Amino acid sequence: MWVSAATTPYITVPVFILLCGARYVGGPRELLLYGGIVVGLSVLVPLGYTAHLVRKGVVEDMDVPGRFGRLGPLAAAALGSAVGLAALHVLGAPTGVLRLGMMLVALAAAVFAATAFLKISGHVTAWTAGCVTLASLWGPWALPSLLGALPIAWSRLALGRHTPLELVAGAAYGIAVSAVLAWAMGLP
Repeated sequence: MWVSAATTPYITVPVFILLCGARYVGGPRELLLYGGIVVGLSVLVPLGYTAHLVRKGVVEDMDVPGRFGRLGPLAAAALGSAVGLAALHVLGAPTGVLRLGMMLVALAAAVFAATAFLKISGHVTAWTAGCVTLASLWGPWALPSLLGALPIAWSRLALGRHTPLELVAGAAYGIAVSAVLAWAMGLP
């Protein structure tokens, strides 16, 4: 189903990183530099690791349907995000960009922790967390983007990848964790 494929966290997370990061940078060059570092380490590294797991037959496919199979890619995302944050600090990124980096590390760690107990929808979690972060940075006009979680959830349910509980839990978790982190990081 195309909705599910188009809204994989490997696509939506980089988009949200760039949209959120645009709030704090001095222009497109800084956005591409800092965004490229973060996307490369927090998204492309776990993507490559997941592809490796698929090739080795350790996981079924790139969506990593098994809850415990997701822990490795999620740990890679958290570790990659932490390394990206360190690189941003070394490069002297603006404070707001560093706060977003800290938030990304915390979100990745939080999703890892939740996955140890329940298989929540990464698609829905990433989407709702991104929407709430956008709204905290750019204002309430971004809140209607949360409605995009509905077709995403429907597609994951129709594909048999998640139960309704896993979808609702993913949405609630993405909203709650990102709202708490945005507040704790003092965004905007």
